[in-house]
Order: sequence, then C-alpha cells, then structure tokens
Amino acid sequence: MVRAVLKTAPGPGFVLGDVDEPRPGPGEVVLRVEAASICGTDVHLWDWNPWAASRVRPPRVMGHEVGGEVVDVGPDVDGVGVGGRYAVETHIVCGHCPECLRGDFHVCANTRILGVDVDGVFAEYVTVPARNLWPAVPDHPPEVAALMEPFGNAVHACSYGRLRGQVVGVFGCGPIGCACVAVARAENAARIVAVDLNPYRLELARTMGADAAVHAGVDDPETAITAAAGGPLDCALEMSGAPSAVAVATRLVRPGGWVSLLGIGDTPAMLDLSRDVVMKGLTLFGVTGRRMFSTWEQTTSYLAGGLIDATRLLTHRMAMEDVAGAIELIKSGRCGKVVLFPG
Repeated sequence: MVRAVLKTAPGPGFVLGDVDEPRPGPGEVVLRVEAASICGTDVHLWDWNPWAASRVRPPRVMGHEVGGEVVDVGPDVDGVGVGGRYAVETHIVCGHCPECLRGDFHVCANTRILGVDVDGVFAEYVTVPARNLWPAVPDHPPEVAALMEPFGNAVHACSYGRLRGQVVGVFGCGPIGCACVAVARAENAARIVAVDLNPYRLELARTMGADAAVHAGVDDPETAITAAAGGPLDCALEMSGAPSAVAVATRLVRPGGWVSLLGIGDTPAMLDLSRDVVMKGLTLFGVTGRRMFSTWEQTTSYLAGGLIDATRLLTHRMAMEDVAGAIELIKSGRCGKVVLFPG
C-alpha cells in the first residue's frame, strides 16, 4: 500500500489514505513522486464546486502536477528506463478523434485529466502513460519538473503573437499570470503591466519581471492601466477569467492587437464586440492546456537556458500530509505556487 491524497466521497475536503501499490500496464510506467504542485483546479475539487461535482466520480486520487523518477516500466514502452526523471503532461488524449488526427491534441474531444477523470499524482507512487512523460530539466530540482505543467499553460498563452518589443498587459496574477510575466520578460517585451486585486500577487508579479503593477480595485482602473502602460496595450494575457477584466482587456488593446484568454470565470463576460473587437480588428485566442509537445519544448528551452527561474514562483514547500493547510494557504491568496512532497 502507498499513501495518497483522496477524494473518497462527494463533498468538500480531501483525506489521507492508503491505496494499492501501483503496477504498470501496457504503455505505462510507475513514478516515484518527488514533488507535486497544487493547481487552482485542486482547490475547486476540495471545495466540491458545481464543476467538480459534475465531473469527478469518487473515490479518486487527487493532483496532476508532478515530477518524479521512473521505478517500473510496463510492456510496450520504448525509450523510457528505470531511473529517468520526468514531468508529466496531465491531459490523456485518445489519438483518434478529428482534433487529435489534426495534431490538436490539446483540444482532444475525449481528454481525460489526471486527478479528475483518472487517479492523480498526490501519492507516493503513481502510474501514468509513458507517452505523457516529458524529460525533467537536467540539474534542476524535482519541484521544477512539477512546475513545468503549469508554466506550460503560460507558455501556450504567450505563443499566439509577438511579445518582443511589445507593451503587454497581464490580467490576473495568480501563478499562471505570474508565469506569463516571466515569459514576456524572457521574450524581451518592452513593458509589462500586471493587473490584479491582490497586493501580494502584484508584488510577486514584480518579482517575476513586471515593470508596473496596477491594483484593479482603484476608482478608474482603465486610466491607471493606460498610464502604467504609457498608452494602449499591444496585447493582453487574460488569466483571471473575471468578466470585467476580459472586457477591459479588449478595450485597452490597440487596434490590430491580440488577447489570449485562459482564465475561466464563474459568469459570462459581456463584450462590445462591434466596437472593441470587430472594428478594431482584434484577435482573441482561447487557450486550454499545452500544445503537445511543442509547448513542452519551449518551456524546457526557457528553463534550461536560464531565461526563466521557475523557483521564483515557488513560495511554499509543504509535506503532502499537510494538504489541508496548503489549500487554506492558497485560498488566502498569500502565496505563489505551493509544492507538496511525500513523506
């Protein structure tokens, strides 16, 4: 038996429990979990919000962001050996739907997510498909491997247009927003303006490379953002999902600019499409997951080349047994990325 963080029944909270020691099937490997980071999705699962209740069928091992060492290899696995250290792509795709056949695996119609649709990685040992492995960056600590998946979301969001020499607005400075700041800085953006309601996260955005930080709760945030940017934005990276932020982003980006939309809001956003999108020739990009595996290649390039230090986003390291405290910390908003370590 191995220790794991579980959703044992419908309802709020997680529990620590024992699960069977994993064995790899065809095309699978067993990882010894070295580090696992917590995502906002895990908070939704803890809370058991309507999305979680509609999607998850307990009992289920939680978690999906992981770095680990291969300790066992199943049949029909090539190119992966015991002792290798890997990060894991958390979307398990079918490979045969029209989206997959076009190479758009990140929008596979039959996607299953670790820790949501199948057992996840908040455990001492886990089984994952070998095809979902991505080599950890050499000579980096295991927590960086765990952070490659969420950083990949930011890399994907930043990939739809030019950042070099551009004035970039980042709306929402949670971990993915702060990672977007780091990517824009690595791409030599001319100016990066971070926007959020949380002073702690605005300061973290500055740490990751933002030139200016604007509190979205001021009386006239649009004027404040424009002043901080020195004029219109060339592009906006919308990571909050807040309907008001989505609308402001489309208003403040210059004609011909672009907006990446990764944040998921609780209510629909109301946009003036005629004025702020159509007549401005604005381009909106919906972003989900990571492109497999070009996003992972680019993420590795940033980390291995020293262009981004992912550990600057990692503010807390905690034992996996203290997952409840970790969730409470994330809900407080006074943290960046929180990484769990098995006992």
